[in-house]
Amino acid sequence: MKKYILIGLILVLGQSLTMVEAQNMSSQKKEKIEQTMFNMNYVQALKDVNAELINYPEDYDLNLFKAICYTYIPEHRNEAVAAYDLALTKAKTNYQKHEALYYLAVYYCEMGNKAKSLETLNLIINSGETIDECSLELIERLMKSACISDCDDAKWQEKIAEIENAARVKDSLNNKKINELNNKINELENRAKNNSDISKMTTTNDNTRIVKRIADPLQPISADGYYKLHFAFDESDLDKESKDILDRFVIFLNDNKDLKVNCVGHADIRGTYEVNQTISKERSTKAKNYLVAKGISEDRIVISYTGYTEPEIIDQYIARSHPVFKIGDTLTNEFIDNLSGEKKTKAHQLNRRVELNIIK
Repeated sequence: MKKYILIGLILVLGQSLTMVEAQNMSSQKKEKIEQTMFNMNYVQALKDVNAELINYPEDYDLNLFKAICYTYIPEHRNEAVAAYDLALTKAKTNYQKHEALYYLAVYYCEMGNKAKSLETLNLIINSGETIDECSLELIERLMKSACISDCDDAKWQEKIAEIENAARVKDSLNNKKINELNNKINELENRAKNNSDISKMTTTNDNTRIVKRIADPLQPISADGYYKLHFAFDESDLDKESKDILDRFVIFLNDNKDLKVNCVGHADIRGTYEVNQTISKERSTKAKNYLVAKGISEDRIVISYTGYTEPEIIDQYIARSHPVFKIGDTLTNEFIDNLSGEKKTKAHQLNRRVELNIIK
């Protein structure tokens, strides 16, 4: 159950950006408290939260952090329900209300009160409010939890199906403009397909077009190639293949002390812009932290993140290991919507990546 708490914390800051600045403390301070909670040092996190609440009593994130800390500090558990109720009063969006109810349901589950956990889950589903993809993800996590998964949840599954259908309709409208842009990008990418060195086009903030030379991930690191690390859904942990590539970057950087490495995080199309910005940042940070742990100086590592705004383009090496795709396929939302089953799942996974290249 604590795993859901830690994953969920990633969402908190990204979903609170619309609140009035005067009523909220800086995101940097929140990230520090969030990291303390991620390390399960709830006692220290509670001290930090209480200190900030003096100046920011209306801050939703702080009130939610306090309630979560209460959940895992034995002497405060009896105060947790009131703290979650207070956090609900500070919520400014439907998602924040759903999020506070989600953690309250988790609290009841931790306390062994299955009935109350189910009751709280039902409050989210039957709230009559708009349920976006992130709220739906919280519902699905609860449904899969040990506390609820053995229940007769047929009516909830039917409700979730309705919500998913509504979300698909909304996504279709929101993605219309994105698809128009993707079509223009595809034209440029198709021109590059005939190049023997399969290249990838991207756009910088100043609209400058850049050609990326994708390198063979099995060969020693090249100073002019791009390398890719891939991740599980909503995760930033490095797998063995990713660590192998990073280990070779360590060797290369140790042999070339004047060079730096650039780590760019990406996410798949599922979830909101803010959520995917957060998870793509965490992925690039994980790559950086791995290199630092291996002795590479932090000032030699540059990180950035794009969320879901730069879909993957199938290169010759991905096509070799995933022959269901063709070289040049662009894994946009429109492309993936036409896929099904394992192929669709794999397309989302390929979009969840960190790209690394040497900075000369």
